[in-house]
Amino acid sequence: MTDSGIAAGEHLASGAGGVQTVLSPLGRLAHTPVSDHVDVFEQVLAGLEAVLASVEDAGGWQPEARGGQESGR
Repeated sequence: MTDSGIAAGEHLASGAGGVQTVLSPLGRLAHTPVSDHVDVFEQVLAGLEAVLASVEDAGGWQPEARGGQESGR
């Protein structure tokens, strides 16, 4: 199990469904002691980073140029 709560080697679905799955631990915050909230936030952050990495690795996300100007100005 990784820090994100995802088993090593487990395929993480990308896209809206993957994001919703990763965000689901936020639903338990109301029933979690405040002292444990940071752990939940770190789990969600790690999961979101994993989803983003899987989308980037698959070539499914490309930054859009804004206003026809090149980025990096």
